[in-house]
Amino acid sequence: MRSTVLDEAGLVRWGREVGAVASREGIFVALTGPLGAGKTRLTQAACAGAGVGEAVTSPTYTLVHWYAGGRGPVGHADLYRLRDPSELLALGWEELEAHPGAVFVEWAERAGDELPMDRWEVRLEFADGADGAADALRRVTARGLGRVAPVPDPGPYADGAETSAC
Repeated sequence: MRSTVLDEAGLVRWGREVGAVASREGIFVALTGPLGAGKTRLTQAACAGAGVGEAVTSPTYTLVHWYAGGRGPVGHADLYRLRDPSELLALGWEELEAHPGAVFVEWAERAGDELPMDRWEVRLEFADGADGAADALRRVTARGLGRVAPVPDPGPYADGAETSAC
């Protein structure tokens, strides 16, 4: 597991690499962190890296969006409004889990034990004590679980900020 502090530009550059690899390898990416920490911004950058040419918005009210990517459809779900993991079936969770391409899920912790065994986990937090400032530094912690390709190292995108192996 790697932990790195990124500014927004670094988060976007790393996100593009995450999207390119996730799309190529068919990775389910579970995103967690507090409100405003950059989950949607990272997903937007990842979708760009996956070849999505349209605007990517948070599916907070629709819960799931599908985008045409360079290597096939890219799934994007936001579980913020989910009250219980039992609600996953109604939003097409089985389709998301079985999708052979990239899938990005915000507020993934709300899926509980329903998350696939093989996935990347990315946690975004405010690194400098700020709550929601657009230019705040984010601590990014990423790891792969199960049988997945390695998560791209966010370290090279840190521009001299703090990086550590956990």
